[in-house]
Amino acid sequence: MNNSRRKFIKQSGSLLPLLISPSIYSNFKLIHTKQINIDQINLFLINVNKERNFSYGVWKNRQHVMINIKGGDHIGWGETKVSSNKPNFDIAAWSNEFKKLRGMNLGEAIDEVRNQFLQGNWHPIITEGLLMTLYDLMGKLENKPTVKIWGLKGTNPVPAIFCILERDTELVVKQARIALDQNMHRYVKIKMFGELDVDKRNVSALRKFLGPDSFILGDPNRGYSHVVGRTSRSNPAKYCGVKVLNKLSKIMISLNEAGMDGVEDPASLMKEELIFLQANVGKLSIVPDKIMRPASKSIKYFDKRMGNYFNLHPNQMGTFTEINEISKVIKASNKGIMIGDGSYIGAACTFWQQLAIGNEASWVEAMEKPQEQDAFLKCVEEKVTELNNEGKVAADFKPGFGLKVNENKLLSLSNKYLKI
Repeated sequence: MNNSRRKFIKQSGSLLPLLISPSIYSNFKLIHTKQINIDQINLFLINVNKERNFSYGVWKNRQHVMINIKGGDHIGWGETKVSSNKPNFDIAAWSNEFKKLRGMNLGEAIDEVRNQFLQGNWHPIITEGLLMTLYDLMGKLENKPTVKIWGLKGTNPVPAIFCILERDTELVVKQARIALDQNMHRYVKIKMFGELDVDKRNVSALRKFLGPDSFILGDPNRGYSHVVGRTSRSNPAKYCGVKVLNKLSKIMISLNEAGMDGVEDPASLMKEELIFLQANVGKLSIVPDKIMRPASKSIKYFDKRMGNYFNLHPNQMGTFTEINEISKVIKASNKGIMIGDGSYIGAACTFWQQLAIGNEASWVEAMEKPQEQDAFLKCVEEKVTELNNEGKVAADFKPGFGLKVNENKLLSLSNKYLKI
């Protein structure tokens, strides 16, 4: 990133999201997007009963909503994870304000959802799910791949990363075998628990199973915050000090020696603390996560010294114009982009995979999980992304995000349905 752009970002302050978020129509003549109105919104609730373990707690189950939006004889598809441990989630109450989008033209609806987020009214779990659906519909109406409408240049396949969320070492190795069976063993992410003996044992076992060539990414979900006198939910405002940062650095080096190549957010850390940590952990790559949320804010204080890769976390970033913009800044800084995961099991996977390819990400985590839930996957009639024999996601771009789904079959497999 050149000095003039850095100076611009530093000086622009709160105006930046408005200045870097031009209308999606600025470089393209999107006639149908301005003319076609939204006719119908459909929501399909799917429960996922696979237990997931984190340093902060356990998901016994989680709830996903598949979204479709209809207009001009086309259907856009999207997905969002709406809750965990709430199998009776009320989709009617959650989506009460969606009805305001009906009757708007597509361009107006996109602007409305973006503005609701930028003004602080709607959370990312709402805006991302709606926007990916609207952008899919936009591309289909305009008969162009949405990533091309956005002006993204990437076309090369991007490595997929397999995620393991087990505490028990035997189960970690069992999941690693699944990664190998699914041809996703070259990049593997392992959840950590902020307990060095447990984490080190699991990393060592994973490295032993995978061998020397796989990239292992640890994710403690800020589980080592206790080392710096904080909790995983802290929003630090005061520098914690070199003494505790050195202690955290030694722990990270120990995990690196056990076989970990990179680590997402080891603790709740400020920008200056992340910069210190990356400079003091040798070959280990720090992967900032929480500080990158949402994209409309993180672009104002991005600093390439915070890490070697930067996680753009689905269901947390809010808006996609800004995601594409911060991706440009990261790439210009010669750093890597990680596209994370919202624990998706359906329509969002191919969306984020194509966004990863278009932005030339280093890897993408948002992968289909048939071993956890395959109801939506059973309904897919056409999908443009696939895992190739090198463990990379490749795309044969088609209008929108190229997803076609058997809606009647999905209706029969969903736990709840709502038509708006």
